[in-house]
Amino acid sequence: MLAKLPRAGELTAVWVPDDAHEAMRDLIRARARAVRVLVKARQHLQGFLLRHGRVYAGKKGWTQAYRRWLTTVRFDHVTQQVVLQDYIHAVTDAEARVERLLRQIEDLAQSWSQAAVVEALQACEVWRPSSP
Repeated sequence: MLAKLPRAGELTAVWVPDDAHEAMRDLIRARARAVRVLVKARQHLQGFLLRHGRVYAGKKGWTQAYRRWLTTVRFDHVTQQVVLQDYIHAVTDAEARVERLLRQIEDLAQSWSQAAVVEALQACEVWRPSSP
């Protein structure tokens, strides 16, 4: 049965990525993990604020206005202020990590063997109609 499958064209070819492809995949996975860490850090900060009744009156979070509002949030207890600052630092650190990894991907993708494919996919992304 196994001998007949290739002759009948029933098998799909498998491509095993080389070390360079695996390295790029590792970098992309690292960025995806960093994004998940950023989302969690933001959730932790917002949960802390909500637990203590601090609600942003604006429409959208994580804008410049939201960040300015964060600098005005004060707590009666020094300990809570320390926790707030720690959560804010966690968010800014996570944002910096995502940006750093994204820049690395952009820089290294230019010299990658799949650079033309990446460029073509980015061109398609520009012309994709926006979702409602």
